[in-house]
Amino acid sequence: MKTRILILIFLAARFLPGIAQTDQVSEMMREYRYREAIELLERAPESVENQLLKAECYQMLYEYTAALDIYESLTGGTHETIEILMAAADCASQAGDHEASLRYWLKASELSPGNLYLQTKKVVAHYRSGDWQGTITAAEEVFRQDSIPMLLRMAGDAHVRLGSGLGLVYYEEALERDPADHLALRNLSDIYYSLQIYDSVLIRTQRYLEEIDPERTSIGQLNGMAHYVTGNYPAAIERLQYNVIQGDSTYTTTYFLGMSFFAMMRYYEAIRWLALAYEQAPQPDVNLLYYYGSALAKTYDRKKGISVLKEGVEKIESLQEMLFDYDISLAEAHDRSNEPSRAISYYQSALSRRPESYMLLYNIALTYDRMDEIESALTYYERFVKMIPEDKITDSKNISLEAGERTSILEMSYRASLQRMDELRKQLFLKKGRKGN
Repeated sequence: MKTRILILIFLAARFLPGIAQTDQVSEMMREYRYREAIELLERAPESVENQLLKAECYQMLYEYTAALDIYESLTGGTHETIEILMAAADCASQAGDHEASLRYWLKASELSPGNLYLQTKKVVAHYRSGDWQGTITAAEEVFRQDSIPMLLRMAGDAHVRLGSGLGLVYYEEALERDPADHLALRNLSDIYYSLQIYDSVLIRTQRYLEEIDPERTSIGQLNGMAHYVTGNYPAAIERLQYNVIQGDSTYTTTYFLGMSFFAMMRYYEAIRWLALAYEQAPQPDVNLLYYYGSALAKTYDRKKGISVLKEGVEKIESLQEMLFDYDISLAEAHDRSNEPSRAISYYQSALSRRPESYMLLYNIALTYDRMDEIESALTYYERFVKMIPEDKITDSKNISLEAGERTSILEMSYRASLQRMDELRKQLFLKKGRKGN
């Protein structure tokens, strides 16, 4: 009898420590002692259960990369299950590795085709990884079983990202199924606002604020913006000030609030909000600089108003410089795309910005020449030749260097123009002679 008891004690001593350790780890986790639990698991025999407990502890400590390494080691082998793949997918998403998360959700859904939950998570994973076409395709699979409002919005976002007008349709359906989906309403209203369909923005945002959530600042901001652009400044002020009370002092809210006060000629109040917008803008736009500077100039700080207005003038001048370069690039692009008429319009636009840029006249002449529009080509060749300053011409075949230009280009263009003018004049003479006969 004594021998039998000794054998039982020996067996218990051999198998109970694992159970005791698991219980001890569970107790530590209940007491939020995750670091101690990990240390204990490090000393315990390696098993799938212990690895999963360790991964869970790392997740509770927000150490998602360490947890993901453990899940990764358990996938791809005999231990791989849907549950482990799902845990790995969630952990990868928390770690910010959305592509890895998508891979795990795809593998999990392969193990359980038709599982609506896994299909839904797959749509979200496509969306978070920025795979817009994948989002649409995966969402359509789900929609065959259920039109989930959140996925309708995501599909709408994906269509918008791909430049498809179907985004509006999906947003509308998402809101029909869940009128409280403020993200769908925000995205839909943004589109209508950009299309200048302000009445629709007003109606939808007003209904949401009155019937669902009056404190949703993103919707209140859009409502205030729509009131402003439609000229209802008191309503814009009321709504945007309420947003401020709710803690929204963002650039957009303060800008439109200041602009609404300015429109009502309440310049002192306009200054307060436009100043806040000015402080938040890394590079204030021309409109903000004009209205903020004007409000200052109309009230007490004229010196600062002049300074802000001058800042606006400098920005306009820099924009003009950029627009000139844009015109040239667009002209050359259209020229290469065999769209000479559009190329000429951009060359002419650039010329209107810098009338002294006489080489543009030569470019226009060449383009008309290629179009076989003889009279127009001749006109611009003549304008080009006449526009070159006399002090730049030593004789008809030699032109001195102008700052920033290569003499060879100017000289070749000048000589080519003179030669081409003679040829075009002859063509015109012969053309008119044939018409006379």
